[in-house]
Amino acid sequence: MSDYAPRDNLLSYIGTGPRQLVQGEPLASGDEFVRPTVDVWASLWLVAAAHDVELRRAGVLDDDGFVAIARSLLAARQSNAADLASARDLVNELDQRIEAQTPASVSGAATLGLAREEWLATAARLVWRNVALNLMECAVQASDSALVLAETHLVTIMPAFLSGRPVQPTTFAHYLGAAIGPLQTGRARLIEAYGRLNRSPLGAGMMAGDVLAADRDDLARRLGFDGQVPNTLDALSSVEDLVGVLDALAAVVNPIGRFVAEMRNWIRTDPMSFVLDEGWTSIPEPGHPALVLADKLDLLHGRLAEYDDAIDALRKQVRRLDYGPLGIAHDAIVAAAATIDVQGSQALSTATELFSTGLIVNRAYLGNRAGRGFTTASDVATFLMTEEQIAPTAARRIAVLVLAQLKESGLEVSGITPDMIDSAALITIGREIKVEMETLGRYLAPRRYIERRQVAGSPAPETTRAWLAEERNRLTGDRQWLDSAGSAVTAAVSALTTTIEDTANESSEG
Repeated sequence: MSDYAPRDNLLSYIGTGPRQLVQGEPLASGDEFVRPTVDVWASLWLVAAAHDVELRRAGVLDDDGFVAIARSLLAARQSNAADLASARDLVNELDQRIEAQTPASVSGAATLGLAREEWLATAARLVWRNVALNLMECAVQASDSALVLAETHLVTIMPAFLSGRPVQPTTFAHYLGAAIGPLQTGRARLIEAYGRLNRSPLGAGMMAGDVLAADRDDLARRLGFDGQVPNTLDALSSVEDLVGVLDALAAVVNPIGRFVAEMRNWIRTDPMSFVLDEGWTSIPEPGHPALVLADKLDLLHGRLAEYDDAIDALRKQVRRLDYGPLGIAHDAIVAAAATIDVQGSQALSTATELFSTGLIVNRAYLGNRAGRGFTTASDVATFLMTEEQIAPTAARRIAVLVLAQLKESGLEVSGITPDMIDSAALITIGREIKVEMETLGRYLAPRRYIERRQVAGSPAPETTRAWLAEERNRLTGDRQWLDSAGSAVTAAVSALTTTIEDTANESSEG
């Protein structure tokens, strides 16, 4: 079966085709331009350089031959990348440029034993590795801004909802947990997926390995990989390492998308609760200045949804590729990297801005609403048991009667009176309780309700503070991992490039 069919499917997902997705040029998305971290030409060049260093190490090239090829590599790198449509076209162009600069005495030696399949597969992993590191950095920044927002609102009380109904009071810091926790999970999954992605296919040949018996571990090390893909067919056929990265990216953006959707609901249904900075809103009708639209929040919501769809579409398409080496499908896989990089960077950067400066919390209004809708009603029975020593069964029965009377009268929990409790108590236990109104009011206040919840992970300020400290430590660890992984890649690429440059310069000086 032709491998053009799966490639066509992938290109139909990309829509615009791969032309604008190579070379690392700026891409338009909405009203912004973002420069992707994808540089296919440089990635292909690094693969060729690593291969030639290995040829010299293995004794296939002598010193003079390696010098000549180093000069040809350097000349090809310094020339402008060709304006070509696909990674496969680029690799052919790079090969031709290297060969054009190579003396006749070593003609064809630069890519001796370097199959197009392993060349493209290795470059694809270099490209996607950069995308993963870049988006990890964006995820770290978004997580940090969300943590700062939570740390600022440890005691900001608000109502929490279940299926659209107020259920209990909480704090905004605790409320952010449904975004902060999953963000940490997404980062952890991205770190794990990066470890599988960052393995080298180089040395796999067309699928059965190279007859020159290259040291695949050395090749991997020179390109900053953590190791090699152990099976040469798997090295050229695997899509699951890429899928793992896509799954992790979806795990990063999905909780942000859910939080943004929640904020849109709050702002639309209760516009006094949360307010957006003026940079996030517009007034479409000058004659109606009270009509304020959350344009940027709506745009972010749309972008996050589109990004999640793009990840899902790419994941499905690569899993439908034929068994065996990916062939020409590499073109679309490499091209898709820039789309995923640009859209993800935009969405996560805008989310960081939302957490940092875009969202304004109306503390007084939310605090006033926290006790409405019977959010503290579940503690009426607890109050009777702990403060009045009423038996559990009787306490629950009294609470049910009192709350029924409140609802019938259209009152909130704050409307409970000692007479209501005494009436229910007479029916239930045959005597009055004589509850003190001040004691009851303090007990059912939203802040006291929260403070009594001392279980780990609760909205009580001290437990939330402890949880946030743990999340901060995890974020610090992830940032250290990112710095280490990025430094390792930079060091390997720099050492490889320096080897080629020094060899070429030595020949010039000689």
